[in-house]
Amino acid sequence: MTTATTATRIMGTPGARVGLGGLLGAELLRSRRTFTWGVIGATLAFTVHTLILAHATISRGVVEDVAWNGNALAWMHFYPAGFAIPLGLLVGVMAQWREDRWRQGGTAWRAVSPRRVLAARMGILSVSALACQLALVAPVVIHALITGGGWGPWPRYLAFILLMWIQVTGASAWGMVAYRLMGVVAVGAAPVLGLVWSVAGLGSAERPDWWMLPWAWSARPVLPLLGVHGNSVILETGSPVWDYPVLPGALASVGLAALGAMACIALGDRPLRSSVGWPDALPGRGSAAQARRANGPASARHWEAGQTDAGGAGPARVSRSALRGLGPALPWRLWLALAGVEFLILVVVRSAYSPEAALGLLELVGLPISATVVGICLWGSVQASWRSLIVRREPAVLLGSLMVHGGMLMVTVGVGSWLVAQAGQPLTPTEAEAAAISGSLYGLMVMPAVAFMMVAVSLAVAMCARPVASIVLNAILLLDGLVIGGNDVLARTSLWVAGPWAWMRVAEAFPGTWLAITGLSAVIGCGAMAAAIARARHVAVREGA
Repeated sequence: MTTATTATRIMGTPGARVGLGGLLGAELLRSRRTFTWGVIGATLAFTVHTLILAHATISRGVVEDVAWNGNALAWMHFYPAGFAIPLGLLVGVMAQWREDRWRQGGTAWRAVSPRRVLAARMGILSVSALACQLALVAPVVIHALITGGGWGPWPRYLAFILLMWIQVTGASAWGMVAYRLMGVVAVGAAPVLGLVWSVAGLGSAERPDWWMLPWAWSARPVLPLLGVHGNSVILETGSPVWDYPVLPGALASVGLAALGAMACIALGDRPLRSSVGWPDALPGRGSAAQARRANGPASARHWEAGQTDAGGAGPARVSRSALRGLGPALPWRLWLALAGVEFLILVVVRSAYSPEAALGLLELVGLPISATVVGICLWGSVQASWRSLIVRREPAVLLGSLMVHGGMLMVTVGVGSWLVAQAGQPLTPTEAEAAAISGSLYGLMVMPAVAFMMVAVSLAVAMCARPVASIVLNAILLLDGLVIGGNDVLARTSLWVAGPWAWMRVAEAFPGTWLAITGLSAVIGCGAMAAAIARARHVAVREGA
């Protein structure tokens, strides 16, 4: 018996009035084995990584243990700083996308308002958000008890759990709104916007006019609870940040969450942009999505066109038409538009700050995000037609062709971004400026290998697991790279190996590592592609025709 069938039985016979318990029970069943609960594992992985990083830095003498349990609360600041809100948005987006694909799980045939269903869905997402916060803090407390650190500042981390529960629940509600307004585009756009929101909040959290800036409402109350500044530096004794009141920011977060919930419920009767609206999802109504499915997968049609252009059809001709056949199915316009946005941001940062700041932004943020988008889009472009494609040619040829397209794009955009970031360097640099330029050349040397690794890992995880798993993994590795690569003290130690998404930055700051980085990147990238090739036929069975 399928989950949807079980959920339908829980809700009763068609036309019967459905109570709140039936709605919650149906939503709970439909969310089984989905990202709604899988996000708890991602949060737990973040906590384990935090504990390992905290103790590794203390054992190497990089930082001093000045707070409870290896400064664990201070290290946890990276969760609200760049992980919680993007992840909450992604949970809401994926929940709505799931229901869109599953045609609302049968609720469109029941005597129930779409708004009540959305309210029940938000209730389940709120429970998931609370479970995430428990998974975030409970391992730290258990570790402290085992190692003799005691309960520690339990009022602070209990308040932190409550505050983050509110913020992540609100982010999930806004994620549902984003999907209902933007459709599938929100899967990639919402987490990026959430990251921008979080970073902007960090820079505004300690400003006296923070109350005028909504993005600072979620960032400011966290600081005294975790004992850090907005830049994650541990608070010194007597810092005024210790005295920041938590209640105003918490109430503002409640207001944002309530506004998101009301906006989601208000859009309950609005047809989805992905063409599967609530009433229009009934059988016999038809939709643009159904018409697209009837016309066949775009990737397969382009593949057939590539075979014809190559001079014939059949498996013997496919090997020479792989690049030509798959190329038109890729989202080149999207990639070029995002590349233009990246160039614009680098120009602004270079003009407002310095070429060094623009280069650091490219190495720590621009390259990882670009590689993530390319890797996930490569798989998304062929996912629907993968079973059709794999019977025409070996997986190694298909995946190799995709990587060639992605690699050419990444190298072109990466070199262009590097030139944009470096523009404005003096023609007659000083000795220090010449050393910085020389270091940036080492970063450019390792960029192709590092980009290959990132794209290969993103593609392989999106293919073997799900695209959302690739997004979460890249988010964790991005933050890891910011922590390690953004700190020259950490990057100087052997910990640089644990931050692969910052290896371009490490090679620039410490040129002696460029050869090891190139080799490790090639090994990891090839390993990811080998795993994808090995799982290709299993994925074809999973995806269906």
